[in-house]
Amino acid sequence: MTTAALRVEPGLPLIGNLLEFRRDRLGFQMRVADSGITRTRIAWRTVYIVTDHELAHEVLVEKDDAFIKGPGLSVVAKPLLGEGLLTAEKDFHRRSRKLLAPAFTPKRMAGYGAVMADRAVAHAAQVRPGAMIDIAERMMATTLDIVGRTLFDADLAGDARAVGDALTEAMEYVLAAVLSAVPLGWPTPRRKRGMAAIAQLDEIVLRIIAERRAAGGDRGDVLSTILAARDDDGTGFTDRHVRDEIMTLMLAGHETTANLLAWVWYALATEPAAQARLDAELAEVLGGRPPTYEDLPRLPVTLAILEEALRLYPPAHTIARQADRDVAIGGVPIAKGAIVTVSVAAMQRRAAYWDEPLAFRLERFLGGDRKARRVGYLPFGAGPRVCIGNHFALVEAQLILAAWAQRFHFRLAQPAPVALEPLMTLRPKGGVWVEPIAR
Repeated sequence: MTTAALRVEPGLPLIGNLLEFRRDRLGFQMRVADSGITRTRIAWRTVYIVTDHELAHEVLVEKDDAFIKGPGLSVVAKPLLGEGLLTAEKDFHRRSRKLLAPAFTPKRMAGYGAVMADRAVAHAAQVRPGAMIDIAERMMATTLDIVGRTLFDADLAGDARAVGDALTEAMEYVLAAVLSAVPLGWPTPRRKRGMAAIAQLDEIVLRIIAERRAAGGDRGDVLSTILAARDDDGTGFTDRHVRDEIMTLMLAGHETTANLLAWVWYALATEPAAQARLDAELAEVLGGRPPTYEDLPRLPVTLAILEEALRLYPPAHTIARQADRDVAIGGVPIAKGAIVTVSVAAMQRRAAYWDEPLAFRLERFLGGDRKARRVGYLPFGAGPRVCIGNHFALVEAQLILAAWAQRFHFRLAQPAPVALEPLMTLRPKGGVWVEPIAR
């Protein structure tokens, strides 16, 4: 086990490092990344930033029972996510995860894959060469359509803009509330907008749940599995709990995957060698036909592009925990109530783990020992709370990437680099504007 050398970051009286953290929290984490573990103060809270893989493993796996979710999720995001997997704790979390597991079996995934491929092709067909587009926005629309059909077996086209805008407003409110010195319940204009957005999401999701309970039957979607799930005593999900899990899965299956793909297109637009390798693989394996779920094991370059983008631009850029009791991490004492953040984005850009850490290199994820390559790499977290939908997300992203890359190359239509915007997920600030070029 690592014996850590703690770095203590100096700050201002009363507020500590709050101003720098609010101004550029990812930059702050990357600045202290080489320390492995850093103690700082954000207003009244003591915060430890972890960027060492072994220490992250200690927090997320070995001593998971000593932590609960950080206040950003457990308190501030509770109106949005309720008691879904991202926010639930202890026995309730374990029960929910067990009940949700059947929704992600190989048989179910094959069914979802067919829907994903079909919708990916349909959305790519709507793009016209030569017209400037925000590819980040197009990926949001594509993944929202896929989430609607795989989670609900429903076409969310009529609700797509409302859902997308409401999710963005709600996430911006959550992030602002986490970093604000204003008490959580104060009726600020931002809070009013955030709560209105959450109410709009509730109306759409609860309406769909009510319709499906009334109709019954298994439509092969995630909602069917959730509504049919039962404990050993026959207890299932309440409507409110269904809503919480669906909201969580919607955020994870739509927002995170869309952001990953936006970064992928940005990377490919600036990395012609990676684009050429992708073109060659798709031509050899698919020969011009649409991709299928069964094709995915034969598309290692496509997957490596996604994995390298996940390394440089992880949607889940920070994993926050709060100590539920006094505990030591790497020999560093952590008092009950302190916040420990595993900075995934900073760790995955550390030279200690990666040669030329800022370079986009597919070789990191091609051939060799895949397990060995996971040191310093935690895009889906680890331990009992590892993302339950990680395979779902990679299948969705791989099929969308293959379907769109068969049809287009994208030329970057804005200056590089694109700025990182760390909301609840890591977005490209201002989108990624590109010119589609027909192949």
